[in-house]
Amino acid sequence: MGLLERLRDGFVLGDGGYLMALRLRGFIEKGAMTPQVIATHPEEVTRLTREFRDAGADVLQTLTFFGTRNMLGEEAEAINRSACRIARKVAGDNRLVAGNLNSPSITHKDYHPEDESKRDRTRAWLDEQLPWITDESVDFLILETFSWLDEALLAIEIAKQTGLTLVTTVSLEGQGDRTFDGYDAAECARRLADAGSDVVGLNCICPPDNLLQHAAAMRASVETPICCQPSAWHSWWKAPTVYPESFGEFTRLAIEEDIRFVGSCCGAGPEHVEEMARVLGRNNV
Repeated sequence: MGLLERLRDGFVLGDGGYLMALRLRGFIEKGAMTPQVIATHPEEVTRLTREFRDAGADVLQTLTFFGTRNMLGEEAEAINRSACRIARKVAGDNRLVAGNLNSPSITHKDYHPEDESKRDRTRAWLDEQLPWITDESVDFLILETFSWLDEALLAIEIAKQTGLTLVTTVSLEGQGDRTFDGYDAAECARRLADAGSDVVGLNCICPPDNLLQHAAAMRASVETPICCQPSAWHSWWKAPTVYPESFGEFTRLAIEEDIRFVGSCCGAGPEHVEEMARVLGRNNV
């Protein structure tokens, strides 16, 4: 079944945070959070993807986060295609592969909805990256870590032309509970769904307990399925790592709130996914 069919029947479990996990394992240098590791250590990416699968993930994302040409230069296309092939091979016939696209302006932190040159720049970067991913037999697309709602809406406009199912998640970096352009979770959900995203939600920045309340607000505002992928750890947090058990509790509460697509982001490894799978009653965990 495809993603939407699975969501109609029950809950779907995503994977974890590839770049942070590979950094913690010593395969990405501090500060170099791009998928260059696909070219330098493809066997380690394959190993981690397999660990997420074996932990119980229903969905494996392609390691194409930060995969636009402005982040990777001339290697961008080769890295994107290799990342997709790794995910497809590990997924086999029983797991879904999600092509991952994210805000290409995230490191610049200079996007603005009223600046047409910045909007055109985002459009050009994503337009170029998109076929590198969709040509490689992904099952659907995840557009994620958009701290500007306007940029997420622009990504939907570009991606929906593929005809693939779209999951779009924003990050509430502005004033603690809003996007940089001032929208709260509920309004983001309405606008993302109206723009044509099949699943809407939140990812990154927040640990599980903080993010769940915003996901619940989304659930109350739209009929569209909700995705929630909180972080386990960020290098700039003063708080300690969020332990796997916290993700099990998050999953239990997400079930109560009918958040159908649960997963995890930065700092979450196979051990976090395994605990989530246990709460979901996956037989192979």
